Amino acid sequence: MTETQTIPDDEDVVAVEAESAEAAPPMTHPNDAALVLDTAEDLTVYEREDLEDRYLDLKDEVWRLRRELNLDPTTGRIPNNGGYASPGGFLKRQRVAVFVDVQNMYHSAKKTYGRNLSYSRMLRACVRNRRLVRSIAYVIEREGIDQVSFLDHLRYCGFEVKRREVIERMDGSRKAEWEIGIAMDMLRIADKVDTIIVVSGNGVFADVAPLIRAKGVKFECCAFRESMSDLLIRAVDQYHLLSEDHLYQND
Repeated sequence: MTETQTIPDDEDVVAVEAESAEAAPPMTHPNDAALVLDTAEDLTVYEREDLEDRYLDLKDEVWRLRRELNLDPTTGRIPNNGGYASPGGFLKRQRVAVFVDVQNMYHSAKKTYGRNLSYSRMLRACVRNRRLVRSIAYVIEREGIDQVSFLDHLRYCGFEVKRREVIERMDGSRKAEWEIGIAMDMLRIADKVDTIIVVSGNGVFADVAPLIRAKGVKFECCAFRESMSDLLIRAVDQYHLLSEDHLYQND
């Protein structure tokens, strides 16, 4: 039997947590309602099975709250083993550099969803709780297209912007790419950070992975799954998938 209540006094919470420490953690809480405890309630009116149900519900709630607070779900203590959100934990100490192939991501978002990527949401998704050291956006300048406001927006989001013009060859063909420039910048900065993240689905960056990892640096990628090369997925330590949640709702 589950009732809705508020969290009790500290002494009651400690007592409940002590009992729950020996139990195996449930994967999810059975419902979204907050459990409420009434210390003055007469429990003698309940059958034993009902009391056991309430006890299990309380244990579930304790585990859920501990997870939300990034505590050790077994002991309720702050983790000291370099956990995701522990003070001084490895993920908080990680220095991260992000390199964005703007042309690749622009076309991927347009082709897959018909909308534009939110670069600020993307940056938060791949950096998470770590310390961002450098974030560089690589842009192709196209003749007749005014990108001033877009470049200002990238800088507002925290990106250093590097620009390159489209090159016209002798045969009249036009070429513009940043892959080699991005790879060189990643290798130059790798000695100063713990993690390199390339925001692109281009499989060519898989060739850079062994060089970066040989420096003792984690190599990650971030892109839409529809445009992410399987070769790149196999080459990186971790990949971050973007979705519609990382797009602008109204372009």
